[in-house]
Amino acid sequence: MRRLLQRVAGDDRGVALVMALMLMLILAGTTAALVIPGAVNQRNSLKSADAKQAFALAETAMAYGQGAIFAGDVALPGTTTPQSVSAPGGGTANWSATFLGGSCNCMWSLTSVGQADGISRSITEVLSKASSTSTADYNVWNYLYADGTGSCTSLSGSVSITVPMLLRGDLCLSGSVGFTGSSLKVGGNLTVSGSAKIGAAGSKILTLQVGNKCNSVTPGTGACDGNHSPIYASSVSPTLDITPEMPCIGQPSTWDPQCKATNTPPDDGNWAELAAAYTTQAGLTKTGCPANLFDNDSTLNNSDASISSVMFGNSDYDCKLGTNEIKWTHSTNSLFVSGTLFFDGSLNLSGTVTYSGQATMYFTGGVSTTGSAKFCGITNCTTFWQPDTNGIVFVAGCWANSTGSSLTTSGCINIGGSSQVQFAAYVTTNYSIAGSASNMGPVLANSLSLGGSTSSLIPFHNMPPGTPKNTDLIPHPAAIDSWSG
Repeated sequence: MRRLLQRVAGDDRGVALVMALMLMLILAGTTAALVIPGAVNQRNSLKSADAKQAFALAETAMAYGQGAIFAGDVALPGTTTPQSVSAPGGGTANWSATFLGGSCNCMWSLTSVGQADGISRSITEVLSKASSTSTADYNVWNYLYADGTGSCTSLSGSVSITVPMLLRGDLCLSGSVGFTGSSLKVGGNLTVSGSAKIGAAGSKILTLQVGNKCNSVTPGTGACDGNHSPIYASSVSPTLDITPEMPCIGQPSTWDPQCKATNTPPDDGNWAELAAAYTTQAGLTKTGCPANLFDNDSTLNNSDASISSVMFGNSDYDCKLGTNEIKWTHSTNSLFVSGTLFFDGSLNLSGTVTYSGQATMYFTGGVSTTGSAKFCGITNCTTFWQPDTNGIVFVAGCWANSTGSSLTTSGCINIGGSSQVQFAAYVTTNYSIAGSASNMGPVLANSLSLGGSTSSLIPFHNMPPGTPKNTDLIPHPAAIDSWSG
């Protein structure tokens, strides 16, 4: 037995086999430990590369979508079907857009998707394309404004002008005309001759702006540098800081070339703006309105000859048309107005009338004064008038016939005698003031005939509803408002 045990104990052939097997297992485990992480890393690396490629493809598709929207190639409104784009290096890419509108009516939601080897990446943007906002521009209502360019606006005699003036065309001052208003802005040429003068050596006007020649020289040089007779101004410039532009109410472009026929109100040249005001008022519910105050035959034809006698008659009335109102109290000669009112004829002002409220009053014809009429927004027509509280804008179409194909070309709004008035005036043709008459309100007209006493101009800051106005387009650049991906 002892020998058997010694022989078994001395035989190491089985141990070698076990040790060999154990060594092989250890080597196999080590190899696996080295190979598997490498394979995993390679696979992760490939996935990462695919993800990067998919994201790059999504960015490429997004760029295509942005270009289509900014270029206006995408129909409004709606949602586009996915649009495929070229995918260099393999994979696929597409974009789709949904119109959101927004306050600018220009916003989109844009989504792009890129795919590479089964991996997908997407990007979403909310963006707005380039747009513009239309805003009301009432700047010309701060001046006596002449819109015509056919001939030089000529002022002569002994007229003294103490209010700001703006002209789209030329201005010719002669005789002993004196201009002492705070600013004079002429879009064309300025000619000062005879004894006429602008400002004085010891009292210069603040601003002189001339778009072309000033006494045959460049504004700001020579005799037009603001320091020599007959032109004295603290600042002289060859450019205007305001666009000379009169808003249109549809007057024929043959009279005012600026009012071009585009078939789009208000610049359509066929009286559509005036007709629209008439039609709108005709459709309003009316209460307390006397006959022939606005019209006498329910047809737009400049036919109502009773406007003045009814408006300022011996009978009181409180006429309401929708939200608009005109009220007359005979005992106190008081007129209250509110909103936009249309009259199919002309108006003559006589006697004394004190008005309150704010309104724009349209006439197919014109407006005139008789004798020493007073029509003011404050008792006794003092300079304490506050037009932002009590202010009327008279709009004169200047029709000389029943269709507006012929216009009153002289004194369509005519203020004469010793009349004192306080209103703003819009005249499609000629505004005339003479004698010792005065008007403290701003004026927009195709042409101006200035005499009388233009001693002050009190501008409107808050224009009554319905006032003819220009519009400004404020541009807004394309922008990306949000991004996710």
